Amino acid sequence: MTKLLLTASLALAGLQAQADTLDFSNAAPAPNICAAANNGVGALTGCSDGSWINQSYGDIAGVLDVQYSQPLATSATSLRWWSTNYNNLYGVLWADGGDNPASYARVDLVPLAGHSITLTSLDLGAYSLTTRGTDLKVFDLGSNAELYSFVGPVGNGSISANTFNLGLTSTAGLRIEWRNSAYNVGLDNVVFLTSAVPEPANAALALAGLAVLGAAAARRRAG
Repeated sequence: MTKLLLTASLALAGLQAQADTLDFSNAAPAPNICAAANNGVGALTGCSDGSWINQSYGDIAGVLDVQYSQPLATSATSLRWWSTNYNNLYGVLWADGGDNPASYARVDLVPLAGHSITLTSLDLGAYSLTTRGTDLKVFDLGSNAELYSFVGPVGNGSISANTFNLGLTSTAGLRIEWRNSAYNVGLDNVVFLTSAVPEPANAALALAGLAVLGAAAARRRAG
């Protein structure tokens, strides 16, 4: 029984989640998470207001690929970085296009084979130290189903940005989009969990181990 329980415990360990945050910095000096090219590809460089976020930022080898884009751009274009004045946030991502439908930002969280992603929360702040309207949506990359939608104001002067608590999970990936405006509304503090998805045999073994534990505990109570 000891061997079975140990093996079950190891199988269950594969279900444990790793918590991470896409934090685009929280205080000066500016971070080295940007790129010289507008597609965000290349060596990591120091950020300044208007820099392009590097496509490698946030990637977890063998686990997660993070992709930044402006869907309405005429060329492969990453999102831009800005330091301050998006309410109380420091270091946000935004898109070109002004305060209109052309201002369209996207972040894809794509789990690699054998993993899932849970989007816990994210922050949106408004430039410059004000309140602005936006249209936030989250989609499942596998089915393209809309999992979350918010249309309304974000930001409160220099006091606070808005935190959106989401709790959305997918094995195919999650797509974060915001527009109208993604120019004067910036993204920060994307909190997520990545988890290993166990092979069916390992999952069955884990459940069997739990069943054995439950039966043993029941016998002890009965005795």
